Amino acid sequence: MTDTIMTDTQAKAHPHMTPPKTILHSLAGHSEDRVGLDGIWRIIRRRMALIVFVTAAIMTATYVVVSTMEPEYKTRSTVVLTTLDTRVRSSDVQLETFELSRATIETELNILRSREFAYQVLDTLQPYDNPAFMGADTSDVLAGDASERERLIDKMLSSYSVFREGESLAVQIIATASDAQLAADIANAVAETYIAQNVQKRRQAISDSITFLRERVQMLGEELSAAELALASFIRENELDDTDLPIQLRGDVDRLTAIVAARQGSADEDGVGARAAAQLEEVRAALHDRTRAELSLLSQERAMELLSVRYESSIERLNDLETQIDFITQGDRQVSFARIPSEPASPNPPVALVASAMAGLVLSFIAALALESVNTRLWNEDQTSAVSGLPNLGYTPRIFKHEYVGDLYKPSMFILSHPYSAFTEALRGFLTIWFNMVEKSRIVMVTSGLPNEGKSTVAVALATAAAQDGMRVLVLDLDFHRQGAAALMELSRSTSSLEDVLSGVKLPEVLVLDEAEDVSLEFLSIKMRDKTPPNVFKAQLSELRTHLNAAYDLVLVDTPPVLILDEACRLNNLVDNSILVVRWGKTTQDVLRDASERLRHNGVPVAGTIINDVDLSKHRTYGYGGYAHYYGEDAYQQG
Repeated sequence: MTDTIMTDTQAKAHPHMTPPKTILHSLAGHSEDRVGLDGIWRIIRRRMALIVFVTAAIMTATYVVVSTMEPEYKTRSTVVLTTLDTRVRSSDVQLETFELSRATIETELNILRSREFAYQVLDTLQPYDNPAFMGADTSDVLAGDASERERLIDKMLSSYSVFREGESLAVQIIATASDAQLAADIANAVAETYIAQNVQKRRQAISDSITFLRERVQMLGEELSAAELALASFIRENELDDTDLPIQLRGDVDRLTAIVAARQGSADEDGVGARAAAQLEEVRAALHDRTRAELSLLSQERAMELLSVRYESSIERLNDLETQIDFITQGDRQVSFARIPSEPASPNPPVALVASAMAGLVLSFIAALALESVNTRLWNEDQTSAVSGLPNLGYTPRIFKHEYVGDLYKPSMFILSHPYSAFTEALRGFLTIWFNMVEKSRIVMVTSGLPNEGKSTVAVALATAAAQDGMRVLVLDLDFHRQGAAALMELSRSTSSLEDVLSGVKLPEVLVLDEAEDVSLEFLSIKMRDKTPPNVFKAQLSELRTHLNAAYDLVLVDTPPVLILDEACRLNNLVDNSILVVRWGKTTQDVLRDASERLRHNGVPVAGTIINDVDLSKHRTYGYGGYAHYYGEDAYQQG
């Protein structure tokens, strides 16, 4: 049994009560402030049924959903993009090579995700007769229905995805379908369509270049022919084909220059000098025109030569492209072909069940924490001490129906027939603590906050245990409404007035529990409600208290619940001390707090609490704390 302490208020009000301390009570204010691993484990054990139920429900629901889901098969193919991209530059008809950049690759991925490309895949795959792709609606898409075409494009786009990892040039194509063969066909069709499309683009680019070059060659040929004709005409017009003419003109210039020089300084009576000077100017002009024509001829010849080179270069490139178009390679290549999956990728029952189990455990644990946070019922002495500010004086274990003596529960008969049971030992432990701690507190009120918390059971059981130890014990039943103590002791439920008891008209009934061992106790039931003035009533209680202290070793007063009737709050002149009974797992924190505060406010001393009806197996298994689990099964077996 645990030791206990008293509050400072009680110690001052009752100096005869010794306040022993315990380690347990010193830790009471800390044990509930945090939840460690041990606390979590206790919550799990207490809420194991909830956790199992929620987890099983989620797993069952998951299994039902997974069982009704249509299986989906997933497979992949891989296309490696070519590292070089060859293009024809039409401005000067040159073939150029460009390295694939990140932007270019992202563009290619966007092409693979485009609606136009998806339509090309549809055209390649032709899945219009496949129910796995078309679904229940098998309408003819070839009839020109635009909405049906868009629906199938959406379906195709949703059936595959493309991505690349890092900076890799490998493009992964993952196809998903309800049919394994269809999934493989879609993945391979996407790869094949993309490669074929790129080959077609290259072919088309070269074909367009060939068409351009042919037009270019024709244009350059015509320009070259026109230039040749213009050059020939220019030669004829300027007599550039006569190679001796420049020599003749230079000779005439020399001759006429000499004549003019000879005639200078003498009279030119015959006019020979003047005619020679005039001819000289004409010959010089003719030679100058001839020089200019030759220079123009050289310029035209160079232009025609350049045109000829361009013409020949275009013809050469045209010949190269006409040869290249027959040897176009695919460039991009499919390095991994999609295989037909043997098992569906989803749903995956084992994975789904494991995931649902984990989700169920998490959700159920959250629910358990929520229930624990709103659960204000009391389970151990840490909680009762924290709520009431009072020490817990002990536990009384639960007595199950198969342990009853007869058909009804009679605590006195059980104690006598099971002298070494956990229930009996708990009562003896409580009595030991009580008389060691408060030896002068003989008149003890046993009460509770609400009905059905076991106060009458505790009062009768303590009286029986004390009687077994040779004490003269009185059970004073002041709960005239229910008279639970009288019912448990199978006595008549007649009540007496306080005046009759004080005058000696009404004497307690003697109940012999065991004739062989000379074990007996006394019982008295008093009706407390009358029209006696308060000051007279208090004087009567004081007189009764003096009489009881002189006549008995222990008086156990059974009163109505504190929060229902006020009888317990009017007995401060009668009782030396009181005990609040807390029913394990039933009494709430608010009830205990209100009951203890109400007694204190009315000047009734409260020594502490006693936790009643403890299920030791659950207390031990669920780890509710405290020392109740130390009442082991050996004690039951001995009893």
